[in-house]
Amino acid sequence: MVGPVVYEREPSRPQAPAIDRLAVVSWNTHVGGGDLAALADAVQRGDFTHGEPFAAVVLLLQEMYRHGADVPARATILSAVPSRIIDVLHAQHTHDVRRVASERGLAVLYAPSMRNGAAVDDPEDRGNAILSTLPLSDPTAIELLLERQRRVAAVAVVSGRTTAGVAWRLRLVNVHLDTALALLHGGPLTARRRQADALAAALTGSSAFDGPTIVAGDFNTWLGDREPAIRALRAAFPDAPAPRYGATWRGPFGLRATLDYVFAGGHARSIAVQRLPSRFGSDHYPLLSVITF
Repeated sequence: MVGPVVYEREPSRPQAPAIDRLAVVSWNTHVGGGDLAALADAVQRGDFTHGEPFAAVVLLLQEMYRHGADVPARATILSAVPSRIIDVLHAQHTHDVRRVASERGLAVLYAPSMRNGAAVDDPEDRGNAILSTLPLSDPTAIELLLERQRRVAAVAVVSGRTTAGVAWRLRLVNVHLDTALALLHGGPLTARRRQADALAAALTGSSAFDGPTIVAGDFNTWLGDREPAIRALRAAFPDAPAPRYGATWRGPFGLRATLDYVFAGGHARSIAVQRLPSRFGSDHYPLLSVITF
């Protein structure tokens, strides 16, 4: 029902020889509705960090999409196909994940989760993507426990050296939890807790990565910090500051909720997280994390 994973390890643009600070942006792009170029340019220029630009930026993007021949023309089980999410910009495919990565010269890992509608004349899938000005290594796709829709977390590692010559590595985990009601299986809070527990177990098991880890994304947690899934992930990855940024999603009729979070574990020198002031055309605000090595 979906196409293969997209993995292009090396960015095509030159990389900085030394990196002491890394910008990591987590954002639900609303399947082509967000202005990704404007966001990336603003972060790289330092618009949100008092004019201090970044030599390296990583984007953890939820609801990215891919169209074309790599996606199977027909879904095998039509009843399981989610409805299509489309934006006016999406209609021209300017935000197709491969096109964005190619135009900006970025390394890319794209892990599709589900089809984006059942169209056979222009088949699409959607999922999580990691786009990076740095090479991506150790690519992994972690399929979450199935609740309502198939969800796949994208995982990759970036690395570099500081100006003092100290090597560093950072694992990045891009997550989008389900919206399942699960009324016969404990309800939506329990469903998301099951997915969070399984993800944490996969990331912290006996063969776990031995460096710092960032876990970020859209967790669909309508009760915010009160949700068991958030408490479970914070217990597993306790080193990010407590969120103080308020609602990260705005919907119709003035609805608001804190659905997006950043968690960290390991020994990065410091991490600061902020919600950016604009949604850049999406229904979610991006979260910017600045990691200092």
